[in-house]
Amino acid sequence: MPRRLLIPPFLSDMIISSISLFDGVTFSQITPHCRICGALLRRHDLKKKRFATLVRDDERQSVYVGVVRYRCLDCGRLWYADEPFYPGTRHGIPVVDLAAAIAVRHPYHHTARILFGLGLVLYRGTVRNYAHIRSIDSTDMYGIPVPNRIIALSGLAAEGRSIEGAELLAALGLPPADRTSLHRTASEEEGDEDEQKKERVSQNKRENSDQN
Repeated sequence: MPRRLLIPPFLSDMIISSISLFDGVTFSQITPHCRICGALLRRHDLKKKRFATLVRDDERQSVYVGVVRYRCLDCGRLWYADEPFYPGTRHGIPVVDLAAAIAVRHPYHHTARILFGLGLVLYRGTVRNYAHIRSIDSTDMYGIPVPNRIIALSGLAAEGRSIEGAELLAALGLPPADRTSLHRTASEEEGDEDEQKKERVSQNKRENSDQN
């Protein structure tokens, strides 16, 4: 297990509380028509997806969200509702943003250690995959670039109330026009999951090799 760095408790508490906002939240908003044939969509089921893995006092805790899937009444395609994930990633947008922002300044293994100190479990291989996703707007806090999206989420966390999925998406700064790009078919999602499984196997081999 990576050694915890000396990071101000305020900063790790802010990040953990921001990520925890998503725990158990259901995301159900979607354009009501199929993007392929234009027919109406009908709610199909709810898929549970892991958003992040937190660590507190060396105890790990998974954060899960629910994403509603809809089926087209005409062509039968399955579509995911607007969700707080970048396509092809296994962690929520705030987690990916934080990893990418820190990786600009630090090597991947050091970034993973910093993330662990902040209360998030991400391995070096995953950090490497996320490092070049996009340019992240961030604010320097105690020498760590904190994505502005996380700062916005921390304001919601401070209110001490339950937050709906639509409000969390808005806090991430994803207007409807941008969220449309997050709609994906079930086949696209399954293809990503196959690639992710292969990556996890390769990543575990690398981590075991490093430990030996």
